[in-house]
Amino acid sequence: MKNRSYICFYRVYKHDTVVTEVRSNDFKPRTSAKFDRGLPVAHPEEMNGSPQCYYELPPDELMFYGYLDKALAMEKAKAGALAYIGQMISDVEQGIKKLTQYRQDHYEGLNIDLLDAQIRKFRNSMNMK
Repeated sequence: MKNRSYICFYRVYKHDTVVTEVRSNDFKPRTSAKFDRGLPVAHPEEMNGSPQCYYELPPDELMFYGYLDKALAMEKAKAGALAYIGQMISDVEQGIKKLTQYRQDHYEGLNIDLLDAQIRKFRNSMNMK
């Protein structure tokens, strides 16, 4: 049997650390078409002779980068993961700042005006009238 040489590149998904080897000339058979009672199933736009193509980006978790060198792919996977960790940390820090500002803005309302005792007092005064 012949020794086959494959051209491969390395795929790194966004925000992931796994480096996947993809062989570009390792052809695999296509999956067969879907059939219903022996007839091929097709969408209506495929039946009228003018198929409509809609292009859209895949979801963020399915985005990936391709590299020809495995070492470079590993470096980029590490750099991407560290950048994503930094982004998540900054999101948390911004969230804490926003929460702190909200507490400062609404301190009087939360700690004075809207105490359970104040609410009961108001409810009792409404019942007396």
